[in-house]
Amino acid sequence: MPPLRQRAEDLPALVEYFVSQVSAQNGWKPVPFAHEAIEALQQYAWPGNIRELRNVVERLLLLAGAVVDAEAVQLALPAAHSARPPAGVSAPDASGPLSERVSAFERAEVLRELERHNRHITQTAKALGLERSHLYKKCQQLGIDLKNLDERA
Repeated sequence: MPPLRQRAEDLPALVEYFVSQVSAQNGWKPVPFAHEAIEALQQYAWPGNIRELRNVVERLLLLAGAVVDAEAVQLALPAAHSARPPAGVSAPDASGPLSERVSAFERAEVLRELERHNRHITQTAKALGLERSHLYKKCQQLGIDLKNLDERA
């Protein structure tokens, strides 16, 4: 089965399922998701797996008013992967001291290679010319949570 990030068309049904499941488990009234909220979820890169979607739905239900809207979705999703960059677009320009710009660039490149190699650490390290242990340390320095990235749908 392909990872969740490659199955955006399945998200509406999955969201509906998780809304009913989470609501029933917690004794909550199900809250509808606006069409724009579903679209925002479909734009998310989903580095994790189906459990990540369930966690996001649960977080949204906790914070929701009468309807879950796109703004709530954007607030609930981790910022590092909230939108898929168009193909061929380079890392955004960082501002501030050179060290911050270098870190932002390194982070974007490591994330791009992890995505390219389907989060396979050995292949990513090899592509970046690093030892696996060095890649782990680099990810820790850059704030990249490999444990969550490594989960597959």
